[in-house]
Amino acid sequence: MHAAAGKQNRIKVALIAISIVALFTVLTALAGRGVAADETIRRKIEEKSEEIKRLEAEAERYRTTLGDLGREASTLSARVKAIEHTLQRLEANIRLTNAKVERANLEIRSLEDGIVEATSAIDTGRGRLGHFLGLLAERERETPLEIFAKHDSISSFFDSLDQIIGIQANLQDALAELRRSREALRERKSSAETKRLEQKALAQDLADQKAVEIEERRGRSSLLAETRNQERRYQELLADVEKKRSALQEEINALEADLEADFDRSLLPAPGSGVLGWPLPAPIFITQHFGQTAFARAGAYSGKGHNGIDLRAAVGTAVFAGEGGTVRATGDTDLACRRASYGRWVLVDHPSNLTTLYAHLSLVRVRRGDAVNRGELIGYSGQSGYATGPHLHFTVFARQAVNVGELRSRVCGRVMTLPLSPFGGYLNPLDYLGNPA
Repeated sequence: MHAAAGKQNRIKVALIAISIVALFTVLTALAGRGVAADETIRRKIEEKSEEIKRLEAEAERYRTTLGDLGREASTLSARVKAIEHTLQRLEANIRLTNAKVERANLEIRSLEDGIVEATSAIDTGRGRLGHFLGLLAERERETPLEIFAKHDSISSFFDSLDQIIGIQANLQDALAELRRSREALRERKSSAETKRLEQKALAQDLADQKAVEIEERRGRSSLLAETRNQERRYQELLADVEKKRSALQEEINALEADLEADFDRSLLPAPGSGVLGWPLPAPIFITQHFGQTAFARAGAYSGKGHNGIDLRAAVGTAVFAGEGGTVRATGDTDLACRRASYGRWVLVDHPSNLTTLYAHLSLVRVRRGDAVNRGELIGYSGQSGYATGPHLHFTVFARQAVNVGELRSRVCGRVMTLPLSPFGGYLNPLDYLGNPA
């Protein structure tokens, strides 16, 4: 009887060993397939990263070239050449952003595969844990004396005890592996969510860049249609634009002259406090300062100084809020009077009692009432309105001194909506901007 029981016990132990080996064989095969698939995605991510490096170098070459072409185009051929280079740069940026979107998609796919793998590992781990718990429970129902009675020798008895110890060790390993799998799942889910947000932002950037490119192409078509590709007509257009701009500026000056600069200067931040951040990415290049600049003294603003600063910015450059605040208004003066004023603009109120204006934009990304954070994207630079070349016009007002008003322009024959302030309400932006990053 003891011999039969010992033989039966040895068979059971052998079956347990076989089941464990089979389980790990299946897991190893599945893991092998997962590693192969993951390696394929990893290779694609690396290839896409190399492509992004090449596209970044291409975009940088266009950015450097446009530093020279972005200045005022005095001839039609120069203007068309600048537009063509702008379009090439925008297309290069679109290719770059598209590659980043594709890489993000691959990274999300890799993380999702990892989530599936971790989930499967948890399920398998639970199965292993249950399996070993069952074996241990079965063994622990017997006392050492009962186990000894089943064996026909001391050697087989100690073999059975070793099996119990082995099951306990496997149980601890299975529990530790289950914990690791759960932690891996948590980390991969967190990484996947972060990557999805990044992909969403990149997709929005891509859509914005395409919109800017479409607008630039429309501008080129409009210019060629108006001038009929003739230099004489282009010069006539420039003269007409300057005449209209000058007359409109006189209308604005007359309206603002009737406004009172009624605000408490003690409520303003101290000059040099650096409460505002720069609205463009580095490097920063100021093309015109505040006040009585050479351009202003030449009569550009009908005797008034320049009411802000101009910053060099190629078409499609991201424009950021100088400080946290609320968008008071947005607008587009080109709807009432083309090439004569701010073009597309955004006005933001700040808790510091300052208000900032961003003008000549190609695309506006915010709406009235939106809350914005310091450094948050609010639009893209361009040369809408009166702009001799692509740039960002940046104005700082005392918040109490600026209002969004309507100007019934005799020059343009339409009603124009734009920020208005007595000249005393315009502040030198450099008094409040920090050091460029």
